[in-house]
Amino acid sequence: MPDSSADPSAPRRRGTPIVPVLIGFAAALPYYLLFIKHPDGAFDLLSLILAFTGGIYYGVALREGSRRRLIAEALLGGTLTLIAALSLWWTPLWMAAGFALHGFYNLAHHTGAMKHGIRHWFPPMHAAWEWAIAALVVWFTMRF
Repeated sequence: MPDSSADPSAPRRRGTPIVPVLIGFAAALPYYLLFIKHPDGAFDLLSLILAFTGGIYYGVALREGSRRRLIAEALLGGTLTLIAALSLWWTPLWMAAGFALHGFYNLAHHTGAMKHGIRHWFPPMHAAWEWAIAALVVWFTMRF
């Protein structure tokens, strides 16, 4: 039986996303410095970023036009906005949970469990960034 990897019509297998993951972790480093210099501003900025994060996939879903997908993405965006508000009103640990959960949502896009129209490197990079941010939020919430 011939090797299917030599078949040009076979789907191309993606390698491990180590470079996007490392870039995601590196992109979180400036927020560490922001937390050290101005913790309240860091929490406020990250809350705003969390609220806007849900709109990314909603925008992609708008391009596709699937009603079911639009509804799912709108619900996710609304949930992230609510979590961002709770993180400002109650405790920043809500923010950490929101970023961590959205990181898993990104992985669902990367593994093919959900159809998406974004570059294959973006979900693992963004998931790594979100998990690093969630860890920073937990660390600086417990510290102060």
